[in-house]
Amino acid sequence: MIPVKIFCACGQKYAFEVEPVNGAMPVAVNCPVCNRDGTESANQVLAKILKGKTQPLPPPSVNTLLNAVESSLAPHLIEALKDAVVQELAAQRRELLAGQQAAAAELTELARRLEAVQTPMFERLRAYEERIAELEKDLASQSKENRELLKMKIGMLREKLEAERTGGRSVNFN
Repeated sequence: MIPVKIFCACGQKYAFEVEPVNGAMPVAVNCPVCNRDGTESANQVLAKILKGKTQPLPPPSVNTLLNAVESSLAPHLIEALKDAVVQELAAQRRELLAGQQAAAAELTELARRLEAVQTPMFERLRAYEERIAELEKDLASQSKENRELLKMKIGMLREKLEAERTGGRSVNFN
């Protein structure tokens, strides 16, 4: 049995032991990650081993390494991003709740101040309305008195006019 190590283009390394048939793989070999055919690579490794010309595995390409790192780090990055978003949302929620509580306290204070201003105003309005009613009563009674005075004055002027017509005697009312 000969140990064979293969480095796939996707960045996956895999190894197995095989009994070569005529210096080649007896069956097809596929990458366990991407399922790419690795038979040709395995045959090349077997040929080098059988000829005694083994070389170290070629270094992976930068893109292959990046893809491998990306695929292994992606779940961790996603989880870290989720945690950051949740923490930011929680902080914003706390700020909004604090703002809401401050606004509620301000509204309570404004309502208290409005009530403190309204109570004296309502009392003054009631007092004004009472005074207006009293003045209207006074005005109505004065109007009645004025009418009576005017009727009396008219009556006196008629008497004076009548007296002047009839006898020429003068009556002085002043």
